[in-house]
Formats: sequence, structure tokens, C-alpha cells
Amino acid sequence: MLTLVSALLLAGSADLLAAGRNRSSTGGGGGGGGGGGVSTPKVVESRVTGYITAIDHVQGTVVIGASYYGSGSLRVTSSTKISLNNFNCDFEQLRLGDWVEARYLFATKEATKLSATRP
Repeated sequence: MLTLVSALLLAGSADLLAAGRNRSSTGGGGGGGGGGGVSTPKVVESRVTGYITAIDHVQGTVVIGASYYGSGSLRVTSSTKISLNNFNCDFEQLRLGDWVEARYLFATKEATKLSATRP
């Protein structure tokens, strides 16, 4: 009788172990996942403020002089949002000496927004 009880206990234990293995292998456990894909580079938007020191309407560039954030030449595209004294305007309306707060994509130096003020 003891052998019969031992055999049943061993069989039950084996069933529980098998069920535990199956449960853990099919259940939500995490794991690595994914891998091997191409990562998308992070888009970094930067800012620069200062006076416009150069404008090239033909090439579509504007140079913003030295300021707290630095200086730089930025490409102005058709998608660049431009304002002058809080009103929408065209690139051609900007002038040398206008104070500009600019946002641009760091990797491409493409201006996303130019907010100019003029007295």
C-alpha cells in the first residue's frame, strides 16, 4: 500500500511539474523580444536666439548672430513657420537686425520655427 501511495504521489508530482513548466513557458514571462530591428534616430530640436546678421533669400538661409544659445546658419524651408511681431509672415519679410527666436532640427540645421520681433 505504501508503494501505491508513493507511486501516486510521484505521478502527481510529475504532473504538477509538467504543468508548471507548460504554464511558465506559455505565460506572460517577458523575455527579450524584438531585436535586430533598425532603430530610428532621435529627433533633436534645438534653439538659438539673436539678431539676424545675414539673409540669403536665394539659398533660403538665415544666420542668427551670437546670443545666449549660440549662433548659426539655418535652412528655411516651405514648412518653416515664420512670424513677425506675433503675426504670420513670409521669409522675404524678415530683415537684418530683426531679433529672432529660432527652433531647428539639430542634425539638419533646418529651421522649424522663426519668431522675429522688430520695434
